[in-house]
Amino acid sequence: MQVKKFEAPTLQEALDTIKRELGPEAIILQTKQNRRGFGLMSKGSVEVTAAVSERATEKKQSVERRLPNAYTQKVNALPAKSQADIYESYLEKRIERERVQLSNQSAQNTAAAASKKMTAMRYADIEDDAATQARNQVQNIPEYGVPSNVENAIENYSASRNGSNDALASEVAQLRKLVDELRRERKKPEYIDSDSPLAATEALQEAFEMLLQAGVERRYSVQMMRDVARNLTIEARADRDNVLDAVAEQLLKTSSTRNVFGNAVASDHGPELHAFVGASGSGKTSTLAKLATDAVRNRNEKVGIIRLQVVGEETVDPLIVFAKALHTPYRQASSIEELQVAIQDMSQCGRIFIDTPGVSAKETNTVNRIRSLLSSVPGVRVQVVLSAITRDLELQEQARVLQSFNPESIVFTRLDESYSPGVVLSVSNRLRLPISVFTKGKKVTEDWETASPERITASILNIIC
Repeated sequence: MQVKKFEAPTLQEALDTIKRELGPEAIILQTKQNRRGFGLMSKGSVEVTAAVSERATEKKQSVERRLPNAYTQKVNALPAKSQADIYESYLEKRIERERVQLSNQSAQNTAAAASKKMTAMRYADIEDDAATQARNQVQNIPEYGVPSNVENAIENYSASRNGSNDALASEVAQLRKLVDELRRERKKPEYIDSDSPLAATEALQEAFEMLLQAGVERRYSVQMMRDVARNLTIEARADRDNVLDAVAEQLLKTSSTRNVFGNAVASDHGPELHAFVGASGSGKTSTLAKLATDAVRNRNEKVGIIRLQVVGEETVDPLIVFAKALHTPYRQASSIEELQVAIQDMSQCGRIFIDTPGVSAKETNTVNRIRSLLSSVPGVRVQVVLSAITRDLELQEQARVLQSFNPESIVFTRLDESYSPGVVLSVSNRLRLPISVFTKGKKVTEDWETASPERITASILNIIC
């Protein structure tokens, strides 16, 4: 495995350099914005770490040694997926040619023993001539579809060589197979609703792949790119900056956020209740501690902390020490009566933060118990706490279970550790819930922020770190 760092003014220039030097099968390990400019779409120096396998490197070098220079330049200009497909197709085609060549050479040696007649042109020469003609036709293939002149060229080629040896017939068959593969693979992108070959551009495709790599679910990426393509002219679709600006606008429109604190709490209406539910290790308790500290020290509010308990759970709670340090009242409750009494004891508080045990889809008794306790309290504002580094399938299952608590918003923890920040947008859209808070570290007072569409957009497009 070869690992290398690249630095360029823009992410796209870095990706172009990676594709040119390491090939289309390179894997992006990390991106880093070295300098921060002004504004959402400002330019900056980007450092990208990429890796490529030895097999992919050997494949790239092997194919490039045998391609004509003019064809190599055109192939390098294609998108990474198209380039990888052509490399693979070229290698398969060459292996088949060599097999046919060896077979014909063996047949020629056998014929030479019985007769001294030799063909006027070596099979290798015929093969190279055919391959060159095919490349001259295939190099003009657009982003999707196969032009009719490629098929006509093959038909004319076959007719002009009528009566030639079996090697030529095999070559024509291979060319037909290549065209069929290109027709199947060069399909119109699903986010393009125009039949014009100019409608699909490399800038649009690169933006689409960027969304997918950032973790945005495919169906949401397709819908956003469809809106981007509809709102841009044919000329603007070819400009990368215009496309990225349009993608940023769509991300801003798609992102839904909500302030977890809202307006200042009025004590006349009683305390405002915030309950945090999530899987074990998702960061519920640390999130509660961050928000409670901010409410006391920065908002000058009086808060209380309640810890719900279920049968069989450990009784030691780290929030006891935290509540003493913050000089806030603390209670534990394992029944509806105890919970109501605890809330009554804290009636002079502006806010009450309720911590809950970790829930799992496999522990239905715990889920039902916590839901029963919370539903007994009118007006409780449930916050779903999810970790941004959880695997997608597990995250979907957690979100499905937690949705039964009727939450009002989502809290995402460990956003700074996620390589797929787009997952926050996908889960928010899937649950139809706004995002309220991002946490990003262990410092209780600093490492959290109120979620905003600008922050979501910047994370997905890797504008800021």
